[in-house]
Amino acid sequence: MSFSLSADPVETAPAFFGVSDGRDAVVAHDPRSAFYQDKERGWFWYEPEPIEDPEPEWPEAIPTPEAAKKPVEILQTQPQPVKPLSSEWFRVNLAKYRDTAIDEPTADNVSRYLYLQRVMLDKAERFTEQSQRVVMADALLDENSRRPIATFGANAMDELADKGVDKAVKQLAKAAGLWFFYSSTCSFCIKEAGVLKGLSHAYGFKVLPIALDGLPLPDNSYPDFTIDRGQAKKMGVETTPALFLVKPGQKGDVIQIGQGLLSGDEIVKRSLVLGYQQGWINGSDYNGTLKAKPITVDSETIQAINDADIQTPGVMAWKIKENLRAQQRSQHP
Repeated sequence: MSFSLSADPVETAPAFFGVSDGRDAVVAHDPRSAFYQDKERGWFWYEPEPIEDPEPEWPEAIPTPEAAKKPVEILQTQPQPVKPLSSEWFRVNLAKYRDTAIDEPTADNVSRYLYLQRVMLDKAERFTEQSQRVVMADALLDENSRRPIATFGANAMDELADKGVDKAVKQLAKAAGLWFFYSSTCSFCIKEAGVLKGLSHAYGFKVLPIALDGLPLPDNSYPDFTIDRGQAKKMGVETTPALFLVKPGQKGDVIQIGQGLLSGDEIVKRSLVLGYQQGWINGSDYNGTLKAKPITVDSETIQAINDADIQTPGVMAWKIKENLRAQQRSQHP
């Protein structure tokens, strides 16, 4: 319900619910009043207020004849047609013909799909045969040159790698030792202590046991232990056992091997990787620990190849070959 108030209530204010103070008596009983002229409509002040018409929307400015004469350029890119029975065509269409053959398995639909599948498989077989010929003719693409495919050849390379590991780890043990953080109540720490004893015996690693709670291990495997004096917090020890590879010297290099129980083989593997990254093991000795020759395309060569090289397969292949050959020469001077 809405009420409209005049700006001059003394002269024009209507009676409120039929109650008047007498100032508008003449107006209220004037037969020419709008109220009495339209009395047959009843209590018409309950009617909703009229809705104002929205502002008219003026049309945009009509272009001048000069502007209308200018042609409108529409760039349309025509899709390149896909060659039938090409690899791209099969990626787009084979599933459609397969679904048609399944939903409507007529002789023609099924035959069409099976022959399309036959063409695709024959193309794949020809690609495989050609790939094998190319690989056999190029030692840089032949994985047999990195690791022998024959079982006896793979076993021979494994033996060489084991000898290389033994040599490299013994050299690393001369330059670096192990920090062993433990707690006397940690059952895993007792088992790790036994593993470290074996590594010390096999490779000569020096182990410094550090007790977080200031107590020896229950089996007294490391009676000459030291007490933690803030090293654990500084190294970020969260759980025990925790192992760190440490190289004594002015820098005091300390590298985390791992936290939690680790096997002897895993400790050796991680120590070799970390020692090589830190420069404590030279590249030749580290490569001797691997069971496959580390001949891979390096990041610099990959970044140097541009779109023009890729569009010219001979150029791209030449750049990659030269990178791989350089790595081969560095390993066999």
